[in-house]
Amino acid sequence: MQRHQHPSNKIIAEVAWMYYVRNLNQGEIAEALSLSRPTVISYLKLAKERNIVCIQVAPEHYRMNQTADALKEKYGLKTVHVVPSDGLNGETLTRAVCEVAAYHLPNFLTEGDVLGVSWGQTVHFVSELVPNWPIANVTVRQLLGSLANPLLSTSESCSTEIARRLDAECITFNAPAVVSSVGLAAALREEPIIREQLEGLHKCNKSLFSLSPCTPDTHVVQFKIATVDEVEDYRLRGAVGIIAGRFIDADGQAVLGELDERLIGADHSLLRHMEGLLVVSGSFKRDATRAALCGGFADHLVTDMELAKLLLAEETP
Repeated sequence: MQRHQHPSNKIIAEVAWMYYVRNLNQGEIAEALSLSRPTVISYLKLAKERNIVCIQVAPEHYRMNQTADALKEKYGLKTVHVVPSDGLNGETLTRAVCEVAAYHLPNFLTEGDVLGVSWGQTVHFVSELVPNWPIANVTVRQLLGSLANPLLSTSESCSTEIARRLDAECITFNAPAVVSSVGLAAALREEPIIREQLEGLHKCNKSLFSLSPCTPDTHVVQFKIATVDEVEDYRLRGAVGIIAGRFIDADGQAVLGELDERLIGADHSLLRHMEGLLVVSGSFKRDATRAALCGGFADHLVTDMELAKLLLAEETP
């Protein structure tokens, strides 16, 4: 059996080192190691598949443009990435924005960070696209308790996948996201294990989240955290957006109700305290996004060009 059919990680790493670090071309590597050029090409492909080589795309292209700079200045953000939206819509647009966010995430994090992760389709797409890029001493935590349906894009599944790709410790939240009564929620919060997990959320210095407008099809209804009637009640009291199950008004201030007392997870104050990376797409999320930015929930933004333009056209309060 020839060695190129089942190559060891050692020879693959050697080929990758010569190609990516020493900048030798494929022909030079083939000659130096007595391999054929097709074998070298095959080994370079295997280097990526086996995570011997992890490629991180620097998203400067999305940072260095006039629209991103204008958003950064207007809302006092640290970084902004704007993704072209020409011809894209719906899930295709969301995935394009999430891809940029996923490759930005390793730049967003540094050694020792504790990352709080929300849930939903957008965060799920980000978790699937994060490159395998280990960062030392990073911890990933759920921002909200667990949901029963394993098919949904839960905070637990998103947190676990992101932690796996960053070679980080993952601390899941062993409590339900929402319970049926205020009294039950209060009792659960006093349970030592759950109280310890809630206190652990205060260690999160950064967060990854998206948001939703207050509409009947919002993710909190899809996940059965709230009913359509409960969302409508919050909307009538001024809510325009939802972040990690928490409702905010047009100025980014908390809109509170009974549901808040039944949720088990990060509250408005804690979410605002973290350095937030907001990933959002779609023009219909304009009001919710503007509210989150005005309310200080996000320090970093990845969005699409159409939404970016709408945010620039809006007057800050």
